Amino acid sequence: MQDGVPAHTASRTQEWCTNNMPTFWAKGEWPGNSPDLNPIENLWSILQEKLNEMKPSTNLNQLAENLKNDWRDINPLILENLVARMPASIDKCIQLKGGYIGK
Repeated sequence: MQDGVPAHTASRTQEWCTNNMPTFWAKGEWPGNSPDLNPIENLWSILQEKLNEMKPSTNLNQLAENLKNDWRDINPLILENLVARMPASIDKCIQLKGGYIGK
């Protein structure tokens, strides 16, 4: 998934992706504001829940260490499931003509 940063929208980047990624969606093709189609958004939500449960960090180093520990603790099956459900989510989005998929 690409957002609108110049490195993603540059013509050389778009050309490389088109030539090297068989299922690449060019800029403008990805539905706008589609966090339900982006597995990393679900992963950030999981990480945020873990952070909310812990004692607040008192400094930046402690926060960084907590984030690293929580990231390592995420079960790999969660990651696999997030990726595995992508085709069904994309199909649902198409059926809804770009509408919100929900839970």
